[in-house]
Parts: sequence; structure tokens; C-alpha cells
Amino acid sequence: MNSLHRVARILVAAVACLAVVGCGSQEKSVVVTGKVLEGGKPMDLSSEEYKVRAKAVEVTFYPVDSAGKVLQNKPTYDATVEADGSFKIEGEKGKGLPVGKYKVGIVHRDPMYRTPSGQGDRFDQRFSVEKTPFVFDIQESKSIDLDVSAGGGAAPKP
Repeated sequence: MNSLHRVARILVAAVACLAVVGCGSQEKSVVVTGKVLEGGKPMDLSSEEYKVRAKAVEVTFYPVDSAGKVLQNKPTYDATVEADGSFKIEGEKGKGLPVGKYKVGIVHRDPMYRTPSGQGDRFDQRFSVEKTPFVFDIQESKSIDLDVSAGGGAAPKP
């Protein structure tokens, strides 16, 4: 009976460990960095308005299925673009975002700027999730450039 109790305790401990650690089914996560460009050059966001975040450029990664439809039940990942045009998508707890296909939206927030739709986006929603030309299949950590010049945006560089 004593050995049966010991086996039972070992099984309970093993199940508890699996519940805490998981069964190894965690998705692979990767960190994505990049730059927002205008005409091939990094956006200059070094003015005082950007430093105090009265104005900001933000990028958001929206997970999509193979047909390019946004997956509503999955989280999005975003970052504020730095003064030199760079950004880093670190995801949850700095571990990155899950590998997969993403649309990348960009918003240029300016509280003093009004579009006909009243959104305060200097890009006038050209890079909203519905209109963005930026789509990436991200399988490993990488750096990407998002060029916002030339109409709806230049083709993204992988």
C-alpha cells in the first residue's frame, strides 16, 4: 500500500508540473523589427511633438488567415515608431509574436490634423487594416521596411 501511495503522489506531482509548464505546445514566437520609410528614407520623428507623444506613428500587426482575412479571435501586436523611424514588435512579455501571416497597419496620429472622416490620421487611413498593402508571412525574427510614399505605399521588402 505504501508503494501505491508513492506512485499516486508521483503521478499527481507529474500532472501538476505539466499543468504549470505546459506540454510543449507553445507557439514559436519571433521578434520583428523594422523602419517606417518615406521615399526610401526613415521617417524623421525627432521633433518635440513626437518626443512628448502629442504626435505618434504606430504600427499594428493583425494576424490573418491564408486568404488574408483578419483573425478576430487572435491578439494584435503594436509598437510606437521611434524618432529614427524604427520600431520593434516584442509581443507578450518580450517574447515576440507567434509565427504566421500578418497585415501591418500604420497610423500617423496627430490631434491637430483632421481628415474628412475626422480621424486625426495624417495617412487618412491609407494603411488601415482594410487598405494596407503590407502583408508578411513571418516565420523567423526579421527586420522589415514599410515605405509609406507613392500613393497607397510601396511594396514591402521581405
